[in-house]
Amino acid sequence: MGVVWRARDELLDREVAVKQLRLPDLGPDEGRVARARAMREARNAARLHHPGAIAVFDVVVEDDRPWLVMEYLPARSLAGLLAERGRLEPAEAAGIGAQVAAALAAAHAAGIVHRDVKPSNVLIGHDGTVKLTDFGISRAAGDGTLTDSGMITGTPAYLAPEVARGEQPDTASDVFSLGATLYAATEGRSPYGTSDNSFGLLYRAAAGRVEPPARAGELTGLLTRMLATDRDARPTADQAAALLADPADPRAEAPPAGSPARPRRRWLAPLVAAVVAVLGAGAVAAASLLLPLDGSSGGQASTVTTSPPPPVPTAEAGELVLRHYDLLPEDPRAAYDNLTASYRQSFEDYAAFWGQYDDVRASLAETWQDGTHTWVQVVVTFVRGGVESSGRYLLRVEPDQGRLRIAAAEERP
Repeated sequence: MGVVWRARDELLDREVAVKQLRLPDLGPDEGRVARARAMREARNAARLHHPGAIAVFDVVVEDDRPWLVMEYLPARSLAGLLAERGRLEPAEAAGIGAQVAAALAAAHAAGIVHRDVKPSNVLIGHDGTVKLTDFGISRAAGDGTLTDSGMITGTPAYLAPEVARGEQPDTASDVFSLGATLYAATEGRSPYGTSDNSFGLLYRAAAGRVEPPARAGELTGLLTRMLATDRDARPTADQAAALLADPADPRAEAPPAGSPARPRRRWLAPLVAAVVAVLGAGAVAAASLLLPLDGSSGGQASTVTTSPPPPVPTAEAGELVLRHYDLLPEDPRAAYDNLTASYRQSFEDYAAFWGQYDDVRASLAETWQDGTHTWVQVVVTFVRGGVESSGRYLLRVEPDQGRLRIAAAEERP
């Protein structure tokens, strides 16, 4: 939509950055919306006075097109820095994040939601100054919407799950995007992985598929909070700024008082069910990550008296589970057939999840019966990009349609 020029303000004798709005191949209505967005960016940035945000000095309209006159900062973006160095040490990432979080806190206090926090919008000056820029899709309280129907604003790799599902961005969404930006800084990739397919990233975002950080060091606890699927479990921007300034603070890992506890579930859990996203309409239907081990749905049900089938032999159950993981990630179709019909979700999502791993290994820890069920506890090692992570899982095995299948699974401490 635009190009930014380095220029000189002849009246005040200073260097400035000038954003020129370009409207190639846009119809009258689209051009009107683009011009309105540019003016909104100018107004929102102009009302925000903070050393961590790029200032807008003026707007010049020529040939019915606005030009934004902004503060010029000799800098490079965090995206450029990561392209050069791959990733940053946690302490350096925390220092950058603290300054961005402070700017976001000021924006939120002014009633402005940025809506597109990402590495390319974080500028790092030659003197170490950090500033947040590009309020092009930001929205202030009282603004009318300029978003086309069915259109999601933001960059898929850094979107909060609720925004990817088509909900309106809010201050908590900005905090998630900042967490995703810092995740990319320490891990070298976005929390949704690396892909050139925007729809694939949007799908992962809507499902909240964030793999726990492995290289964030002392930032791990805080990043986990900032990337919480439940927006109420995330810190505010102001809290994030304070905690990023001191990542060793034990409060970094604790949710704020009064916030709901977030379930300790990860996308590394086996037999994952995901979110089915209807991207064109922006609608999403959510499925649970793991079915309850007791088979309940959480709601009330009528009482039905049945005779439970006898538990299957533990040796056979253990063999089934090991064979199941031996099939992954190479043969997800055969592994999918090892699940009961009531436990399955979409095969496409199941295959996509396991396809992100290079190898999967499993070893038996324990098997037992409790009178009606047979349980298998297993340690699973996941290999991705040469990095290994492990977890302990409890699976229930039962007869289903003439053979043994896995009916439920749960991650164990």
